[in-house]
Amino acid sequence: MRWERVIKLIEERPGIAPADLAACLGVSGRTVRSDVQRANERLTGIAHIEHRRGGGYTLTVEDGDRLAALWASSHARNAKTVPSSPRERISYLVNDLVQRTTWVTLDELASTLFVSRGSLSADIQRVEEILDRFDLSIERRPRYGMRVVGSELNKRFCLAASVMDGELPMPERAVVGAQDSKGDVSWLRALGVRREALERVEQSVKKVLDAADFHINVLVYHNLITHIAIALLRIEGGSYVPFEGETLANIISTREFQIAREIAEEIESRLEIELPDAEIAYIAIHLAGKQTAFLSDQANKDVEDTGGLVISDEIWSVVTEILDRIWDVFRFDFRSDLELRMNLARHIVPLSVRLRYHMDLKNPLLADITTRYLLAWSMALEVSDVFKGAYGTVPSHDEMGYIALAFALALERSRGAVPRKNLLVVCASGAGSARLLEHRCRREFGEFIDTVISCDVMHVADMDFTDIDYVFTTVPLPVSVPVPVRQVTFFFDSAEGERMRYFLRNGPSDDRVLGAFSPTLFFPHLTCASKHEVLGFLCERAEAVRGDVSGLLPLVLKREEAAPTSYGNGVAMPHPLEAVSDDTFVTVGLLDEPVVWDERGTEVRAVFLISFSRSGGAELDAFFNSLADFFVDDAALAKLVDEQRWETLVDLLTQLNE
Repeated sequence: MRWERVIKLIEERPGIAPADLAACLGVSGRTVRSDVQRANERLTGIAHIEHRRGGGYTLTVEDGDRLAALWASSHARNAKTVPSSPRERISYLVNDLVQRTTWVTLDELASTLFVSRGSLSADIQRVEEILDRFDLSIERRPRYGMRVVGSELNKRFCLAASVMDGELPMPERAVVGAQDSKGDVSWLRALGVRREALERVEQSVKKVLDAADFHINVLVYHNLITHIAIALLRIEGGSYVPFEGETLANIISTREFQIAREIAEEIESRLEIELPDAEIAYIAIHLAGKQTAFLSDQANKDVEDTGGLVISDEIWSVVTEILDRIWDVFRFDFRSDLELRMNLARHIVPLSVRLRYHMDLKNPLLADITTRYLLAWSMALEVSDVFKGAYGTVPSHDEMGYIALAFALALERSRGAVPRKNLLVVCASGAGSARLLEHRCRREFGEFIDTVISCDVMHVADMDFTDIDYVFTTVPLPVSVPVPVRQVTFFFDSAEGERMRYFLRNGPSDDRVLGAFSPTLFFPHLTCASKHEVLGFLCERAEAVRGDVSGLLPLVLKREEAAPTSYGNGVAMPHPLEAVSDDTFVTVGLLDEPVVWDERGTEVRAVFLISFSRSGGAELDAFFNSLADFFVDDAALAKLVDEQRWETLVDLLTQLNE
């Protein structure tokens, strides 16, 4: 704690001047006075800090044994909070360096963390990668050490992101830990701000939002409290956000600023701290970035129904560019889908605020979205660079998950009513049992069926299949027929019934998926050393084997620059920036050793280079639906990578589709 450092410094340097003490701590003179007052409260009956007129601070000890016990207790507590893993050290260093206003040397940090200079140097490299995401950097100067440079706004967003990721332990200047789901102040771990201050912040925010009937999602509520707590700590240290001029004037004119002012007035009355207009604008930004169009809790539904949401020409243009991109790449024509346009526009209004100010919103549904809605997720990743062009930054995966939900809803609507199928049902035991199966199919699958014809197995060869879509049979057929055949049990259970519904809705998926793969485009045991080398090889072989596509590599690389296509389970699904082939086909590359695929260090061993058909649409939708299960089946992928055989791929795809 900083009050402990105050006592130590005064004990080691009797008579230290207030300005020198402030410089050592990296805080303002006002903050030093508050820290000394807090230290004296902690030292009651043990010692007392005095400031002599015209001189500096001195420590008068009243009970030496109790002071020694205090330092022993402090040492034991601090020993428990020293980070023990590289990940914990990186979190510690981010928080420590961002909040420092003075220089610090590598040796000082290594001593604090009990690690070697070599280990710490490797950690600092990772820290710099994290800082870069917030437009922050480390400045170095010989004999002085290092410090973080960048805007105050970006420092706060960096601290908040680190804190809300729950990376502990934190340095003594950190503010708030990760929230839990209990909804009370226990999710705030006060390390630099007193607990009672945090409770008063929450009380102030809740009172104003309730009175203003201003609803925000619970995740955003926790986010807002965290940012305000960090702001108060930064203000206490003399660091303010620099909003001014036209930017400040634009924020002041919004409804969110008026609500933020009321929150500030409540905080000022409860904590006796003054918040200037720039700091009120900082709170207003978080209120303006409050909305998500696709979370389903009641508070967010109220937000969705807000009549005052204004969709500007800029937002409308971004939506248009997004839908044009989806048409170019996937050949899904959503350009006339007004509901999708409005869903996207309504979500992008607050998202644009978050992107401009490097804010981020966690998505509790992200894991389900990426596994259950593979096509929608691919569409969202595809348009991520549209946001970079419009707002200067690529949204996080959490944010893109919300965009994927919009596409998932649109895809579900586009499927609409399934065309009814004509069935031939076949049984071995005669026309009576076949008729019984016919009635069972009508009762279970009536919404998918138009005509049902029944026959026994001996007369299948005599049937006219001109108008027949599928055959359902309880026994193997003795002859080949020109339509897909589905073998079923006579008394099919609920699980088989569900599989049959899927079959009637989507068709015979094994043919659809397997038809996109070819042994001539299957390349096992690759020894490529990099992502670029893998893509270069696969694109070259695809062009050579197919003969009807060209210029794949530049389109694939441009797509990867926009957003890498790794899925986190050893799989990557690269594809060109636009549809370039007459039919959808897949080129498979399996590596003996993984290659790093993205800036997060994701390793990949199975690469499925997909070229989308120019016709796209429903055919591509069905293809992705069938392929999705395979991409998230860790056991199947592990078997494929281990064996690296064409026959293994065929068997796995067939088994999954069955």
